[in-house]
Amino acid sequence: MIKKILLALARAVSREPDTASTGPSNPMSYRWRCECGAKSRYSDIKAGTEYNARRHQWRFPAGHPKPEVYAVDEA
Repeated sequence: MIKKILLALARAVSREPDTASTGPSNPMSYRWRCECGAKSRYSDIKAGTEYNARRHQWRFPAGHPKPEVYAVDEA
């Protein structure tokens, strides 16, 4: 009985479309760099990278340049 149920479930799962593969295989990663020579140490999502770039700018007095956030192709 249990074997029949498991076989039926396996057949049902194999017929369902794979919805996980419809999106991009690798999400876009971002980094930041500043005119002062500082740069991010690792890639992150865009919102996290923008926040980390702002944190770098906040560490310095007014007038420090705003870091540039750019996309990284990690293929």
